[in-house]
Amino acid sequence: MTVTVEEVPLTPAPAPEDIKPGRRVRLVGISPACLNGLTGITQADPASRATTRLDVLLDESSTEFLRRDHRVNNTRKVKVPGPDVTRQLLRGIPTGGMFYAENDS
Repeated sequence: MTVTVEEVPLTPAPAPEDIKPGRRVRLVGISPACLNGLTGITQADPASRATTRLDVLLDESSTEFLRRDHRVNNTRKVKVPGPDVTRQLLRGIPTGGMFYAENDS
């Protein structure tokens, strides 16, 4: 029996300045650790001209994950979403800790 292996091309991660508002992103390598792996849509902050930080509106599953993550209680930077909150807004997240996640499932 012959087995063939197909190489999957690696897509380079976008540079932080490539992250734009309105795009789906995954948070990685940021502090506090309870935010790593969460996904959401980047939001423009009209009061800020900074391009190194954006607000992120978490999707419903990431908001629920954050609500149940016990590590949130160990940080003052992130608040536990209330029981009626379906999409948590995170303010001022560094774009260096974001990667595009449009194709994530």
